[in-house]
Amino acid sequence: GETVTVRVTAVKSGYAEAQLEAVLTPSPDRVTPPCPVAGRCGGCQWQQLAYPAQLRAKVDILRENLRRMAKLDEPNILPSIAAPSPFDYRTRIQLKIDGEPHDPLMGFYAPKSNRIVPIDGCLVAAPPLNRAVAALRTLLAAPSTRMASLTEVHLQLAQGTGELQFRYFTEGEPKKRVETFLAGAAKALPELVSQVYYDRSGHRRVLGRDWITDRINDRPFRISDRSFAQVNWEQNLALIETVKTFAALSGRESLLELYCGIGNFGLFLAEKASGVMGIDENEIAIKDAIHNAQQHGVTNCRFVAKPVEEAVAGLVKGKRHFDCIIVDPPREGIARAVVQSLIDLKPSRLIYISCAPATLARDLKHLIAGGYRPERIQPIDLFPQTFHLETVTELTAG
Repeated sequence: GETVTVRVTAVKSGYAEAQLEAVLTPSPDRVTPPCPVAGRCGGCQWQQLAYPAQLRAKVDILRENLRRMAKLDEPNILPSIAAPSPFDYRTRIQLKIDGEPHDPLMGFYAPKSNRIVPIDGCLVAAPPLNRAVAALRTLLAAPSTRMASLTEVHLQLAQGTGELQFRYFTEGEPKKRVETFLAGAAKALPELVSQVYYDRSGHRRVLGRDWITDRINDRPFRISDRSFAQVNWEQNLALIETVKTFAALSGRESLLELYCGIGNFGLFLAEKASGVMGIDENEIAIKDAIHNAQQHGVTNCRFVAKPVEEAVAGLVKGKRHFDCIIVDPPREGIARAVVQSLIDLKPSRLIYISCAPATLARDLKHLIAGGYRPERIQPIDLFPQTFHLETVTELTAG
């Protein structure tokens, strides 16, 4: 609804790309971004859009993808579950570093480039992470603790416990300097219980633990440095509750969870299932899932470390039966062979958790052709200030 001046940068088949030059007539939904680097930093795309309008725009994108790719003209999209905190929500950030200058450069990449946009803090990051960024800046600026070849630091917060983990990526530093830096970071941040150092040669060094413990509904979850966890821990609970509702378990069902990670869903669903099998190719995440099951006292879960495509093909060959299958793939969606295996396994209910409407729509097209019907789709906003959207889709056998 705006009138703007733009500079066209590319013309594609059916659309053009352009760079905004000036807003002549602003939309009522346009707001002033609170972040001083909004528009230059590649992390947030939508700070100029009021939060209610962000939610509407994300559903519009979802609806358009479903119509265009999955041929769903009237999908049953439920009202979005808005984030309680549109800022201060991320529990993980990836800082880009140029450690060469005497005043090292720290920030995020500009859109579609490797140019670092310096930041003092990040408004979508949880406050403890910003305090950690400040401590990291001090360490990198001090001659005794500088690591000139440092290129990236991943900071992760366990929101339920306050524990922090830093993962450092460097070209390679002298052992003594690395030890001095890690010791300095541990002293500056007592909550920093896990530091993991990697260099280009593949060397990995750990100070403290290589995992942190977070909590969901007072349940402990171990998250290792090479495991995945949702970046919005508050909305992760809404995600879990939605999956539980859509699964509608009575206590008799057998359940399969693909791309199960640390057991984020399966360990809660196990309460009302006869048994749960979780599969993920990440061996470290599977070890975390097994540990978490033991900590929760869950005995009816089995977790397997194996590539999903290979594992489900074996289940089809073995004529295994599951009443409900849950899939939570990465942004790339489900491989075509896995989609076919899901159809061949013939569960009465499928629950598809997606962080990318385009690949969701692509995969739904094939599942619909295989006899499944989307019953309802729940958008959950895990990523305020960005165009990204998490959804949970319930499908039943036609």
